Amino acid sequence: MSLNGQKDSGYSSLFTISFTALLVGQIVSILGDRLGNIALIEMISIETERFATPGSIFELSKLAAAMTLPAIILGPLAGAYIDRVDRKRVLIVTDVIRGAAVLAIPFLRPALPLWTVYAVVAMLYVANLFFLPARCAIVAEIVSQKSLIKANSLLSVGATLATILGFGVGGVLASRAGWRAALYIDSVTYFVSAGALAFITTRVIPQESQPTAHVPYIRIIKDALGEIRKTAALQAGVLAPSLLAVAGAAVYVLGVAIVEGMSPEGTMHVGFLVGLAGAGMAAGCYVTGKALHGIRRARLVVTGTALAILSLIVIGVVDRLIPMGIAVTAAGFVAGPVLVSSETSIQEETPHRRQATVFAVRDMLMKIAIVAAAALAAAAGTRLGLETALVVILGSCLALSLPLLVRYR
Repeated sequence: MSLNGQKDSGYSSLFTISFTALLVGQIVSILGDRLGNIALIEMISIETERFATPGSIFELSKLAAAMTLPAIILGPLAGAYIDRVDRKRVLIVTDVIRGAAVLAIPFLRPALPLWTVYAVVAMLYVANLFFLPARCAIVAEIVSQKSLIKANSLLSVGATLATILGFGVGGVLASRAGWRAALYIDSVTYFVSAGALAFITTRVIPQESQPTAHVPYIRIIKDALGEIRKTAALQAGVLAPSLLAVAGAAVYVLGVAIVEGMSPEGTMHVGFLVGLAGAGMAAGCYVTGKALHGIRRARLVVTGTALAILSLIVIGVVDRLIPMGIAVTAAGFVAGPVLVSSETSIQEETPHRRQATVFAVRDMLMKIAIVAAAALAAAAGTRLGLETALVVILGSCLALSLPLLVRYR
């Protein structure tokens, strides 16, 4: 049964042309995006001799910063803009821009220093600032209110399945065919996604008249935070994912270096582990949409966050691939409800005219957490060792999650 007492009719009613176009476009672009992510890790790994050169771990921290700083600086402005324009057009244009940006990297790298790649990655993630809030907010325009959690669940399942295939294939492709081949394929997927998204037809939703005058940056953030503070579900849906983002950034910087150092085929193993995490998350997202309608959103989010962090600690404790695989699969499964419930809470409890802005501010807070955690992880890894630093950071995150469990139980 759903929260409003209506019988769950399953997923079949969702497959309109518009929702299918959104689902296909997202899957294709995420598939390529994960290929691109693993290709960049392979590129850095080769240039640092598998992170053996002094200070090489900071290169992953720099890459993480390039991916996240745009959201910190420009995220709320992007969200406010998206709330005033055609979201379908935003999705298509940003996919084209992302495809062009990825295509530029293999041509720039041979002649220019590594920082230019980070600059292009930053441009790519500026485009992401517009794509991601628009994708989250447009769901409410193409499905009914009662179908939101099922729609978010299915989109999350598709995204995580694409992550499995993208990282799995990307690890093999980058290791065997080279990182450039993976980036070429990544570029093509963005253009294919743009073509799929062109088939979306949105419903007309009445909106309040919106001011055309310039709204101060601080006012945008203040208004969005005001919306977030209104309910426990929204508060938990922002705070808990930000804490989970800290844990994820630490695993990205330290965990990747740990796995890369275990074997000459470390990049392939990274792809394998991320694929397992994606499989777990796909299962968790599906279960959330299918069977967890009656559980409070806040409780799902904070519980899933704490359990995911606890599972990830295994990476810093063991040095074998199979236990790591079990741990990341479990972490993905319990993180699935975090993703689905956070997005559904914002869509259900925020006025449509402010949804993209709230999504953007949520993402901004998560990116601030990621940048800080990536820098901390690199510094701690250099001083304490990779495994010890990872356990200390994840243990601290677990301790910080306990007050959230008490507050939003």
